Amino acid sequence: MTWLTARELAGMPGMPTTERRTREKLERLGFPSRPRRASGGGLEYDSTALPEETRAAIAARIVVQARAIALTQVDAAPVVAFAPPAPQPAPTDLPLAPQPERRPPSINDKATADARMQLVNLVLELEPLHGVKRACAIVALQLASGQAGAEVQAAARAANQRARADQVSSRTLERYLSIYRAQGWWGLLPAPVPTASLHDIEQDVAAVLGLFHSRDARFRKLSGAAKEVTRELGRDFDTWRALYARARRALDKLGKNHEASIALIKSRHAPSAQRDAKLPFKHRDPSGLNANDVWLIDGHTLKAKVRHPDHGAPFAPELTVCIDAATRVVTGWSVNLSENVRAVGDALRHGIGLYGVPAILYGDNGAGETARQMDCPIDGFCARLGIDHRTGIPGKPQGHGMVERVHQTLGINLARRFGSYQGRDVDAGTFRKVAAELAKEQRAVRRAEQTGEVVTLSSKVPTWQQFIDAVAQAVDEYNREHRHRSLPKRADGKHMTPAEAWAAKLVPGEQVMLSQLELRMMFMPAVLRTAKRGQVTFFNQTYAAPELMRRDVDGREVSVRYDIHDASSVLIYTLGGEYVCEARFDASRRAFFPTPVVEMAKAKRAAARIKLREQQIDLALRELNPTLASDATTLSLPQSPAPFVDALCTEEAAQRSSLPPSSTGEAAHAQTAGPAGAAPGRPFFDTPSDRYEWLMAHRDDWQNDDVDWLHRYVTSDGYEGLRDYYCARGLAWDSPGQEQPGFKSAL
Repeated sequence: MTWLTARELAGMPGMPTTERRTREKLERLGFPSRPRRASGGGLEYDSTALPEETRAAIAARIVVQARAIALTQVDAAPVVAFAPPAPQPAPTDLPLAPQPERRPPSINDKATADARMQLVNLVLELEPLHGVKRACAIVALQLASGQAGAEVQAAARAANQRARADQVSSRTLERYLSIYRAQGWWGLLPAPVPTASLHDIEQDVAAVLGLFHSRDARFRKLSGAAKEVTRELGRDFDTWRALYARARRALDKLGKNHEASIALIKSRHAPSAQRDAKLPFKHRDPSGLNANDVWLIDGHTLKAKVRHPDHGAPFAPELTVCIDAATRVVTGWSVNLSENVRAVGDALRHGIGLYGVPAILYGDNGAGETARQMDCPIDGFCARLGIDHRTGIPGKPQGHGMVERVHQTLGINLARRFGSYQGRDVDAGTFRKVAAELAKEQRAVRRAEQTGEVVTLSSKVPTWQQFIDAVAQAVDEYNREHRHRSLPKRADGKHMTPAEAWAAKLVPGEQVMLSQLELRMMFMPAVLRTAKRGQVTFFNQTYAAPELMRRDVDGREVSVRYDIHDASSVLIYTLGGEYVCEARFDASRRAFFPTPVVEMAKAKRAAARIKLREQQIDLALRELNPTLASDATTLSLPQSPAPFVDALCTEEAAQRSSLPPSSTGEAAHAQTAGPAGAAPGRPFFDTPSDRYEWLMAHRDDWQNDDVDWLHRYVTSDGYEGLRDYYCARGLAWDSPGQEQPGFKSAL
């Protein structure tokens, strides 16, 4: 029996590392102890009652100590003077198991090697008595005659890699033995199956696989490709099954690795979101980003009906949101009638006003996010704020997965709050009832316009203000309460909310905040116009100011920034960003009162919808009463000596009559002659930049004076200020001294 103190037991297997914790554990478990006999006092504990692993460590330590004591008592060998050291044999390292130059063996390969090893052991047992050859012959004879046991017969079948063949020849056993002595167990593994190559496939099978790897929907099945190749080769059609079997075997040999699977997906699908959804997943890691490094912006059509703010009819509005990639905070949002640059700009303005200016803005290629008001290098929102605007690859929305997922959590759940929800998971019966109720309501509204009766609107469709309030509440709940699985965990094990992640990752010194006046100035839309004789004209309205007669302004392109809700004045800036003046609306001949841009956009939208309905009605009448007989082949009309003039509709004629004479004159000039005597249909250009963009997009319509004008324009300051804008759209002038390809002479 060995008695040890707590200090001697500390750090041993099964014991704490400190003396104090060891003493507490021994007292807690009630191990036998006695007072320590040596000086110093204390307690010592019985080692036989300790855990097994602790007792094993104590025994090993005692053995090591006894060995050290025994070595000191052995007499050292006498030292022989001037005797050369005895030659020591070179150490022979044990041979390492050969590492096969292939993938690790499978379970079946290991079972085959074990079976062959079992037969080799039988031969090695008989080798001392009979020799190698006779031992192999005896084992082979026992397997052939069935005298070997069932276990040995099963090992023979596994060694042969055949289901029924349980015979192994003596020559094969000798080969197994020689391989084992040279390479050991690793050498008994089955040889790897050689990889099939395309050069080893017959031409007809290769043709079948080629059709199978095409994008033609007829050959999505291998049997369809085999039938088509059989027809093309002129063979008996019933032989397509044999061709299909050979093609299936070749496909199984070639298509087992991951490269073949990826190649099949790429060959069957064009570069698009559908193909990327089938390819290996790649995740963008935002863990290295801080707050306001990258914002994502995207629009989503609400999956519910809302009352239109103007006429009250149910429609689906557009919800645009901005999120921070690092913290998932919904920084800004806006609602609009449809996707446009005003909705995108308003969401960006709202987010910057609350959280600051982001470094990178990442959006898709929608109409609202690729508009000139966003990307113009002079007057674009991003250029003014110093934001790097990036757009994704068309047809590949995987890069916007974060903001698309927010639409499911925020937009879809928001739409579910309303009785007019129309998402994919809506009940079909409920959807039909709501749709019928809203259609009945709209018929009653149209009837009430004639009769004057009072119509009670459905409560299932929220008003515009109720919708806005619901969006604000949903965004606030998302930022404060939503536990995002992609965000880090707190000390209590729960995931952070976006608001908590924002507070953790925000660097206050890097946050750039703007005042309300700066926000209003930065997000004013702008257009490029030419200042002439103290005036600028846009949207058929003229604005004047004395400062426009400056030498560096008069006759040059300037930036005109305007407020879409206030058309009484505009702000004038140079292309370099220098403020010039505030131009006031001048009572021009084009309009008696300034027309806000919003009202003009509404009128334009209404006219487009009316025109679309007129085209549909005209098409339906033509189908009902065709003007030509079915057997008619040619229709010729007599040539009129005078140009044919189409009559305007009443509404369009009224609008034309309200325009000033100069406006109608310029419009007529644009429709008939065009600039510099161009062909009919050539547009009228308000600015040199508009004319340059049109000419570069229609190079076959160039005239002689266009070439001279282009040479002058590309050397001007106006082109130099817009060079980056033209380069981004592929409209840059490559060689000003030479004519561009595609020039068509007017002679």
